[in-house]
Amino acid sequence: MKSNPQPLKVQPKLLYRYVIAAVLIGIVVLTVPIIAGLPAEPFIFAMVLGPLLGGAILTARRSGPGGVRALFSGLFRWRIGWRNWALAVVVMPAATVVVAAATGTLISPPDGLLTTAVDYLVATFLIGTLILNLWEETAWEGLVQRQLMGRFGLAKGALITAIPFAVIHFPLSFAGGASMLEALFASLLLVVMAPPFRYLLGRTDYATGGSLLAVGVLHASFNASGNLDVVSGDWQYIVGVAIVAAVAVLVDIRRRAAGKRLAAEPQLVH
Repeated sequence: MKSNPQPLKVQPKLLYRYVIAAVLIGIVVLTVPIIAGLPAEPFIFAMVLGPLLGGAILTARRSGPGGVRALFSGLFRWRIGWRNWALAVVVMPAATVVVAAATGTLISPPDGLLTTAVDYLVATFLIGTLILNLWEETAWEGLVQRQLMGRFGLAKGALITAIPFAVIHFPLSFAGGASMLEALFASLLLVVMAPPFRYLLGRTDYATGGSLLAVGVLHASFNASGNLDVVSGDWQYIVGVAIVAAVAVLVDIRRRAAGKRLAAEPQLVH
């Protein structure tokens, strides 16, 4: 992995207050269209924009203009190597298709594979990354999770971030006229999905030296993988992210063990 991106200087108490405020306001904002029967999309955008603006203000007050520039600089970090780009764009749809094939839920796309691929790329780069996930991850990864990973490490920082990240999305489980049982099940899936998902996002942040662009693309890729028309069902991508995260954890454990062995070996003196 590359050197870890430096978290901005924000006191823990202020960070926790920021997270609590973002979650409470986000829940209220996302509940409005459910109660009023309005389209959810503008409110989802407001839920994303609110923490971003609040985070920028908090950063400006604590770290000055340089801190704000540092926060947003990751949006333009695109030179991260083809392997990192391949992982950000391909790993989630590939894992989703593999899970679907293994469970007998892989189907023939009604409009052909080319249309499936184009739909996926549009959903990932145009709808997901540019409109929502790039800005969402500037706040959640760039400000919140980096702070927590800096204090507690990748795994624990991702786990702590996963809690408010899942909670703020709970109202979406009740959208579309879902029954109480369906909403509770969807909320449970959010809780199960969030820790491995946040681990992969944090790991991508580390691996790319702080590319929030890559983090946003991976987030959008995950969302788009849940709507592939070659899959019958909407749960395979959640299993896929768990599998990918498990593999990533095993790789990271092996790398740390190998690093410790090398550090423990006596150095030869010539």
